[in-house]
Amino acid sequence: MCLIAFGYRVHKKYRLILSANRDEFFNRPTAPLNVWEDEPQIIGGRDLQQGGTWMGFNRKGRFAALTNVRNPASMKPNARSRGELIPSFLLSDEEPISYLKTIKNRIGDYNGFNLLVGDLNNLFFISSTDQKIIKVEEGVHAVSNHTLNTPWIKVKIVKEGLKKIVESQTDSLNISHMESNLYAMMKNNIIAPDEALPNTGVGIELERKLSPVFVSMKGYGTRSTSVVLWDIEGNLTFSEITWSENGNRQGYKKILVAIKE
Repeated sequence: MCLIAFGYRVHKKYRLILSANRDEFFNRPTAPLNVWEDEPQIIGGRDLQQGGTWMGFNRKGRFAALTNVRNPASMKPNARSRGELIPSFLLSDEEPISYLKTIKNRIGDYNGFNLLVGDLNNLFFISSTDQKIIKVEEGVHAVSNHTLNTPWIKVKIVKEGLKKIVESQTDSLNISHMESNLYAMMKNNIIAPDEALPNTGVGIELERKLSPVFVSMKGYGTRSTSVVLWDIEGNLTFSEITWSENGNRQGYKKILVAIKE
């Protein structure tokens, strides 16, 4: 996952409103959103190369998502898979903050990552960049390939877009309309101006290509977009669009879950 925008307790009906893009090589084997056959408590897509995932829920209301930190100079070829961090949390009974304290003690085992973990009561964040555990407060947030709310252009675009979507919702909430708006927001392909590009060590040409919300390159780009609407009564709507290499819609899946406390 390379971009996550989320509103945490910003709407009277929803505890979490989230939209996210997963950027990855198109030749990396991937299973789309589904209930995992071997671990039916887990709901999410799956990286078939390492067996982990970039985002998932379980049926008890545990949630986790991650993005990579872009820093090629610090890449370790024999690092553990970052994707294992999601299922290991979802399958545990450990409190979110306790789990992050455990991960912090072995953060060097992984290449750079940002990790969100939460349950019905709290949401926490850690980045390998500064290794600080943060309790996420109510509000609209976003994270890409640096730490939480770093003001990259794509981060600003999705935060502002999500705020407008939330503010436009009335008492007669149209879930399909909200979902459509969130998907449209994540399809934004505006390239950031050079003066606003970060310097993550990949060179100016690649920085430009990676700067849009929706990334489209030969062999690499946004492979899926996820939308999560999790209401205060425990009902979870989790949907995903998968994209082809040329940016065309390939598939769509929606899963509805009643979270049991």
